[in-house]
Amino acid sequence: MIIRRRYADCRDGQIHVREAGDPANPTICLFHQTASSGAMFEAVMARLADRFHLLAFDSPGFGQSYQPTAIPDMRYVADRLMEAIDSLGVGRFHACGHHTGGCAAVEMPRAFPGRLASLTLIGPVLVNEAEKAEYRKTFVRPFAAEDTGAFLNTAWAYLAMIGAGATLDLHCREMVDHLIARETMPMAFSAVWEQDVEAAYRAVDVPLHIMCSKDDVLWPLFERAGVMRPDAVQSIVGGADFQPDRDPDGVAHALDAFIRGL
Repeated sequence: MIIRRRYADCRDGQIHVREAGDPANPTICLFHQTASSGAMFEAVMARLADRFHLLAFDSPGFGQSYQPTAIPDMRYVADRLMEAIDSLGVGRFHACGHHTGGCAAVEMPRAFPGRLASLTLIGPVLVNEAEKAEYRKTFVRPFAAEDTGAFLNTAWAYLAMIGAGATLDLHCREMVDHLIARETMPMAFSAVWEQDVEAAYRAVDVPLHIMCSKDDVLWPLFERAGVMRPDAVQSIVGGADFQPDRDPDGVAHALDAFIRGL
């Protein structure tokens, strides 16, 4: 199985895309967390490419996509990603968003009626106002670069804290992605904390699937997401904050079972 790289156009620049599988099969569009890239889905893509067409996007400001001057809100991200999807000639698709990628994906059903066949959220970011205030204290500051290189240790330790230290390869890959996104990462997090994600989540009018691992930093929000939308299919997988990398079998199985069950 080959994962091909390509670029798709949007209004403000080019979006980098990883692609696998036959375009004649149902399409799954995959959206990553901050400050990763579409690379986090490669292991899952390898497991699903025999029966789905998979597109993993680098969001604006991340991976090899263009660098925006600002990320004003999550609708901005959703709009640019949908423009890229349009430029690839994709019509209806299944969406799967991880953490921040889910915050972009959850905007899509009401912004683009009829385009999504289903929505999967890995680690739904269903935070209340008090929780947003706490997250702002930690997740809005950039890794300010200085000539001593001390910020490199800060980034390395942060990645270890959220689970990227499970393997050296994962830790190094995420370090590269974080350095690429050191300016846009706080923009994206700020957009998340300003989002009315509850309203977007309640408004989802396509088949809904929520997924999480018990050691994910967002695990406490998973039960809330299930109570708020009892119609959502629920899946528990492993892998801390890096489920597609650390439990690709579990993620691929859950996603395949959900879509096949529609």
